[in-house]
Amino acid sequence: MQRLLDALAQSPAYAVAPDWQITGWNAAYAALYPNVATVPAQDRNLLWLVFTDPYVRQLLPDWEVTSRRFLAEFRAEAGPRLGEFGYLIDRLRAASDHFRAGWESLGVERFASRERLFRHPVAGELLLEHHQLTPQDHPGLHLVVYTPVREADAAALRRLLGAPSE
Repeated sequence: MQRLLDALAQSPAYAVAPDWQITGWNAAYAALYPNVATVPAQDRNLLWLVFTDPYVRQLLPDWEVTSRRFLAEFRAEAGPRLGEFGYLIDRLRAASDHFRAGWESLGVERFASRERLFRHPVAGELLLEHHQLTPQDHPGLHLVVYTPVREADAAALRRLLGAPSE
């Protein structure tokens, strides 16, 4: 999986386990979200980071909407296995008022590819399309890939990665 992530060199990409623990990422994702490499492994969970990392909150200009959507998607993906993730839910309830309010709303929503806006402190505004793939041989793993929507977004990602713009 790591080789596949690395092959997507110009597109930020990461892999998540069923509990949304981030299990791998490429250099483009680390450039978009530098904390992924430094956060303690036990905190490298997408839901945890969305609700507790101030950098993520700054990165997502529509954080209020996006965080609730992530929570609804987590609920939909976890489905009958939700009870297995009580440790994460309890931890988030204690750490985040926003998570607690979102959790009590009971929203459920399936993942859908869509455009996402990021405000990166170096690259500026990036409009990326968000896709989720599930490898046939690892059905519990999801690969999340962000592709640039406009040429300006692709150029900004290349600059962020230190690659020459075309």
